[in-house]
Amino acid sequence: MPTSLRKRYKHLFNSIAAMILMNIIGTIGFMIFEHLSLFDALWLTVITVLTVGYGDTIPVTQEGKVFALIIIPVSVGIVSYAIGAIASLVVEGEFSTSVRARKMNKKLGRLQQHIIVCGLGRVGEQVLAHVREKQDIQAVFIDRDEELLRRLLKPDECCIHGDATEDQVLKSAGIERASALVATLPSDADNVFITLTAKGLNPQLTIVSRAERDETAAKLRMAGAMKVINPSSIGGKQMVMSILKPLSVEYMDRVLSAGHHEYNIEEISIQPGSPFAGRSLKETDIRNQYSVTIVAILRGNEMLGTPKSEEKLQVHDKIIVFGAEEDLTHFEKAITP
Repeated sequence: MPTSLRKRYKHLFNSIAAMILMNIIGTIGFMIFEHLSLFDALWLTVITVLTVGYGDTIPVTQEGKVFALIIIPVSVGIVSYAIGAIASLVVEGEFSTSVRARKMNKKLGRLQQHIIVCGLGRVGEQVLAHVREKQDIQAVFIDRDEELLRRLLKPDECCIHGDATEDQVLKSAGIERASALVATLPSDADNVFITLTAKGLNPQLTIVSRAERDETAAKLRMAGAMKVINPSSIGGKQMVMSILKPLSVEYMDRVLSAGHHEYNIEEISIQPGSPFAGRSLKETDIRNQYSVTIVAILRGNEMLGTPKSEEKLQVHDKIIVFGAEEDLTHFEKAITP
């Protein structure tokens, strides 16, 4: 048993041990003083300790009565102690649960532009690991398994025990104020239903969903999912590529895996007033000045892969940048007006 749990039940364990000890002492005492059988002595001890006193068996000898006078007040104290320990556990448990729920509701009510993650299974646990890597991301995790939430999440991480397919659960997670939702449930039908419900509650919401079957992907996109991921398909493709191009796969794993901080990929928007707006990649000399590489530029719906040095950055462009964590941070500060 964990130490915290042992401490919590310490008084209850002590009271049970004291009652057992008192019953043993009482049984032996009444067998000696009253010349009773083991069962009759135990019976007399139990009704004396519990202060029941049916009257069918009573001490008749002087020694037995004195012995009863000694164990009765001690037994009353032990029973009272046990009742107090049980009451304390009940009240403490209900109170702490109520306090935790109240704190969580207040925290959920303050969230803005957060991410809602539906499901903490195998895929959801991976999402949790990556969310923790980005400390500036606020997230709410929803799952039907309360024990799973308690085991995987830290006390300061927001969670809701419930069914993510229900409107009220999504509303409790602040769906109207959220910026994105990730549906990771193993059931494609549940993910489609969550996507439909979430889009109905917040049409501006960005939704990324898991799909186990290829035919479900089209339905999820029709329901409003911006991106549909098939973990099985990606896993199979990576296994084949690990054989054909092992060094490339290993390199990408090191770059993208949670817990690895050396290199990363960032998406940065060119805002109005940015010192880089209207200037070409050659003019800014980003690679030499900041030790980062612009992999692609998203301009409207057009993706410019491996842009040329003459390409000029425009306001509202989204650039995909690769580099070391420190260099990316330095570059983002420089490009932000």
